[in-house]
Amino acid sequence: MNLKNRLKPFTALAICAVAVPLLASACTSDNPISKAQDGLCCKQFSVGADLSAADFKLTGTVNGEFKAFAQAGADLGAVAAAALSDVSIACESIARDVGAKTDDINNIDSMNGSATAKMKAWCDLATATVKANFKAGGLFNATATARFQPPKCSASVSAQAKCEGSCTAEAKCSANAMVTCSGGKLPSVECTGTCSGEANAAVSCTGSCSGKCSGGCTAQADVAVDCTGQCDGDCTVDGKAGSASGVQADGSCKGKCNGTCNASGGAKVDCSGKCEGSCEGSCEATAGAKFECNGKCTKDAGTPPKCEGSAELDCNASAECSANCQASASAKAECTPPKVFLELKGSGTLSAEAQAQLDIAIASLETNLPQLLVVTQARGKAFLDGIGASVTAGGQLAGHLGDFSGEAALCIPAIAAVLTSATTDFTATLSAAGSVTGAVGG
Repeated sequence: MNLKNRLKPFTALAICAVAVPLLASACTSDNPISKAQDGLCCKQFSVGADLSAADFKLTGTVNGEFKAFAQAGADLGAVAAAALSDVSIACESIARDVGAKTDDINNIDSMNGSATAKMKAWCDLATATVKANFKAGGLFNATATARFQPPKCSASVSAQAKCEGSCTAEAKCSANAMVTCSGGKLPSVECTGTCSGEANAAVSCTGSCSGKCSGGCTAQADVAVDCTGQCDGDCTVDGKAGSASGVQADGSCKGKCNGTCNASGGAKVDCSGKCEGSCEGSCEATAGAKFECNGKCTKDAGTPPKCEGSAELDCNASAECSANCQASASAKAECTPPKVFLELKGSGTLSAEAQAQLDIAIASLETNLPQLLVVTQARGKAFLDGIGASVTAGGQLAGHLGDFSGEAALCIPAIAAVLTSATTDFTATLSAAGSVTGAVGG
């Protein structure tokens, strides 16, 4: 269903809320309805706040359900605003560093008004500049492709369980009630032993990989690793000090890498060092170090499990409560930006000025693309789905209006406004970030 259509019952709920008789006694303004619509009469709700101690003057299960709805709104609004800011900064940096024209930069610098419009302008300029300069006959006379392991977000199962537990009369729910993660995936835990996948599935790995490694392969104990790709370190022909360089004309490495090697084209390779990515086999922690295991771990660190996406819990909470708790946990998920390497093809001899600009452009793209990839690949559509689920759950609260106190009723317009804004902002942010990553094959 289109998200705008899903907003309709929620908008009706907000209008209904500001019309309740309790409104007049809760606001001191001569125009209480107008004030309530601005969210000024709601004192308990704030974007980005922890609402666990908030008192909406409700009792019973409706208290937990309303608080879950309010917390989801606070979390989703905060993440949408942060994503917009992060993407705007990243796009501005890329546009400037890749070589955008001074007049275009000055035009955006002088823009006033909507932060969303300015973010879009920076990303449009970044996209256009990357496409113009990274092509045959362009400033750099080369094409560029970003290589990276897809970023992931891990949400706390315990936080979601605590939230869902507050919506039930028994108030009993824990991470042990988890059935599975979104899409039937196994939960991840901090592993200090060996991590292996079910049915030979690849597992996330930061350690020694018994099979093929997809991602970075890092040299250990000063023993260089075989490399055909990008080397973040010293690249030589045979790994011996003083030997010939294995650096190719396009900046890639063919030989031995004393550092981290990311194989060309995201290839899966045998890794004699530490695999940092995914492993088609089992992954063993290095020197007892902790790493996220999304398979079966022989020895975990005793930390609560996390889910990529959201957890499916058996807590007997209402569908509306579960939707809000999942959205809240997903919004607060820890997202790790990927390490990006830029692979060039076709670059020949450049002027000193163009080469200097190319070096700046590569460094900027490898630094700023990770933030854009978190938005496009780690959060993406799932985040918008979370907003939509909270909007739908909010619409269902219409049946509880008779159970609401003035404080709870007055907060509904504020939460509705935040979710509406979060939808608009994140939709624009996702599209703008996607245009830039798409320009470099992301």
